[in-house]
Amino acid sequence: MKDKQKRKKERTWAEAARMVLENFSDAPMTPKQILHVIQTKGLKEMSGTAPLACLVTMLHSQVRGDRVKNSIFFKLPGRMSLFTLKVLYSEIVLPA
Repeated sequence: MKDKQKRKKERTWAEAARMVLENFSDAPMTPKQILHVIQTKGLKEMSGTAPLACLVTMLHSQVRGDRVKNSIFFKLPGRMSLFTLKVLYSEIVLPA
């Protein structure tokens, strides 16, 4: 039991968001929706008073600037705050 709690505590926002978008969603999600799943499934231990702000900051920093090339996240163009994984977006836009 301690190992499971330790993994949850050590999980980053990026890891938790990736898990949500990979396993619990078949469509792009807003940060608020992602956070709701993280909380209900217990994917990350919460501390502090603004978990949504932390998640939003991480997502936006991943899709801007120099990190875009290496990021696993993708913000849908023309949408205020809808995020998905790059792999999922390429499958939707460029079906095989």
